[in-house]
Amino acid sequence: MPFNSYEFIFVMLPLSVIGYYMINKKSYKAGSVYLLLCSFVFIGYMNIMYLLLMLPCALLTYLIARFINSGIKKRKALLSVGIIINVAVLLVFKYTNFFIDTLNDLLSKDYAAVNIILPLGISFYTFQQITFLVDYYRDESLNCDILEYLTYICFYPQFIQGPIVLQSEFIPQLRDESRKSVDYEYVATGLYRFILGLSKKVLIADSIAKAVNGGYDAISDMGKISAIATIIGYSLQIYFDFSGYSDMAIGLGRMFHIDLPENFDSPYKAFTIEDFWDRWHITLTRFFTRYIYIPLGGSRKGKLRTYLNILFIFFISGLWHGADRTFIVWGLMHGAAMLVCRLIRDLSGKKSKDLKSASRPVSIIMTAITFIYVSLAWVYFRAESMRRAVRILTRVFAAGWNTITDSVYENFNHIVEVTWLIRLDVLDLNEKIPGFIFFIAVVVFTYICMLCPNTKEMTDRWCGRIKDGALTVSLRACIVPALLLTWCILGMSGVTDFIYWSF
Repeated sequence: MPFNSYEFIFVMLPLSVIGYYMINKKSYKAGSVYLLLCSFVFIGYMNIMYLLLMLPCALLTYLIARFINSGIKKRKALLSVGIIINVAVLLVFKYTNFFIDTLNDLLSKDYAAVNIILPLGISFYTFQQITFLVDYYRDESLNCDILEYLTYICFYPQFIQGPIVLQSEFIPQLRDESRKSVDYEYVATGLYRFILGLSKKVLIADSIAKAVNGGYDAISDMGKISAIATIIGYSLQIYFDFSGYSDMAIGLGRMFHIDLPENFDSPYKAFTIEDFWDRWHITLTRFFTRYIYIPLGGSRKGKLRTYLNILFIFFISGLWHGADRTFIVWGLMHGAAMLVCRLIRDLSGKKSKDLKSASRPVSIIMTAITFIYVSLAWVYFRAESMRRAVRILTRVFAAGWNTITDSVYENFNHIVEVTWLIRLDVLDLNEKIPGFIFFIAVVVFTYICMLCPNTKEMTDRWCGRIKDGALTVSLRACIVPALLLTWCILGMSGVTDFIYWSF
């Protein structure tokens, strides 16, 4: 039941939110049970096996955490067992065929791939279960019952793609008496944020995807312009797709009067790769920093150890994103860029925050370089194989300056909104310059990423607020989301998966 589906918007969303407040107002426990059941329905609706595969590991994790917090001896050994079990489950379901392919390449064998189901959201809820174990080990005062724990792990707004939430952020909100009744400001801002996220997914990401898919399906026909447009197009697609999901998750959380952590902060405005990872998938960066980088020694054991730790973290990040060598290369590209940034800072004695005080021309150049590098790295993230990634990058540097090929823009031209623009094109620019409208779309969407307020800023600035006991909402805050929601509903003829569902 994806967020961008009629079943979710017209059935799941109203029933879960309204039912939760009606029940939670009378009984906190009953409200939590209802919210948990809604999450079970959400997960099981897609495939009941997702739920059946997730629950045993989740329950075992909770049991181990309670033993860790019971004063039992050898707590560290028990923590290690819990982490190993979670990682082993992730490896079996997500990486079995990757290991088989690697063995085939190394040993020149032909072992058959295993037909194995990939549980929905396994990468995300596995990390939350690991944070739960580690936090219980670090803080013996933590305590929650099985209902609170399962609600924390299975909370459907963030179950599939995050944000990755800490128990210290989530469980106290379930217990907060002030959150039991309806807060209309929270509901209004949550709905506004959800609609903005839905618009990013349906109206922008899914539209660009049609052109990007056409490009990657016909790499051999590309010239420089087609390759560059396809590469930048995917950078825009993955941002609007993933940040759109995060916006919807945060908006849904607010409708339940639950604050989820921010996951994006205009990442393409970043000055450096370091700045980029402070803005992109923020909760994943936090997880790797708190639960892997710092335990490895962080930056406390000398510069060489620091550089190795950074490179290892990005190797793990690449492998976590996908079971393929292309993802490892993507991670190592970011790791290498991070090392360069860190080395420059170490040699110059400057801190990363000093870069933000650079003059405007320097800032623009740094931002452009960072965006170009990130976009080139995304090629390995998107390509089906190393060979195809190298081929499309080769087209950027070796192909001729011909016009955009049909494969890139022809699917894009069949989008209803684009057909209207073509009909209104009095000068026939799209006919004279093939792919002209797609090119303009890429420019506009890049402008939105680089110069416009992000969805959090828009929500804070334009949405309603409680004043003198009443919710005050501007006319713009009513008309814009209403039009966007209508547009999205009319455009949801075919439900498309989110990119990060695969991870």
